[in-house]
Amino acid sequence: MRKIVFALSVVLTVMTACEDNNDSTVNGNRSAVPFSKIQLSEKSAYEAGVPTVTTTQTYSYSQGQLTGFTIVQSYSVQGEPMCIENAASVTYSEHQAVVTDNFGNVSVYTLDDKGYATSCTRQENGTIRTYTFSYFTAPEGKYYLKNITESINDGVYASIDIDYGNYQALRIRQKTDAYGQAYTATTPANDGINNLSGVPCLFLAELYPLSLHTAALYGKFLGEPFPILIDRIIPDGNKEVTNYIFSFDKRNLMTSCKEVINSYGTDYTRTVSYVIE
Repeated sequence: MRKIVFALSVVLTVMTACEDNNDSTVNGNRSAVPFSKIQLSEKSAYEAGVPTVTTTQTYSYSQGQLTGFTIVQSYSVQGEPMCIENAASVTYSEHQAVVTDNFGNVSVYTLDDKGYATSCTRQENGTIRTYTFSYFTAPEGKYYLKNITESINDGVYASIDIDYGNYQALRIRQKTDAYGQAYTATTPANDGINNLSGVPCLFLAELYPLSLHTAALYGKFLGEPFPILIDRIIPDGNKEVTNYIFSFDKRNLMTSCKEVINSYGTDYTRTVSYVIE
């Protein structure tokens, strides 16, 4: 079963982010984000003897462009409150966005004329990872991520492919090293919920290697978020189904996403709260 939570060090290491740039020309033809902030928070219940951690991710925007990201993890040890805070920065130039985090990891995105990433080189702890990206162009002209391929030391290590042939049943194929898994991501045929919040699907944002590119997802470097909220993930050949239940405010913006994984008859529940303004 896909893990619901990750260790503190893993969460902080894979974080990528952007901040402090208001040059709207970097977007190219990319759609602007109509909010000043998208914040996600959740409490992760770890095993006995390990504290419950509240993780808060905050994406900040100015003039429709991602300008900052922070992640704060708070917990208590023997009654003493503890807090870990991290951030990263991005610098823009023509056809390029450079993301540098506090651990010294550097991701250099090459952007096309429309402002979408075509490739990325990421340096972390002496390892160089390279990525290529491709997109599906919908009839209405929207760009959605179709493929991400990760190479390490000139060899392909991981990839994700998304087939948009059926909007009610997207096909997702993920491969890491020798392991491969395929999924069907469904949206309701008649009463699908419009993604007015413009947020990426939690499942995709946490699926490796996309989990190393969350800032690019929320900043729309990697295409637009899918316009209909995905409500179910079904792995091929596995008795495990993930359902998503959403709550909204009066503006029809998301306030929470409840993820329920049913694995061989047992439910594992997680709730992510959203603040969008």
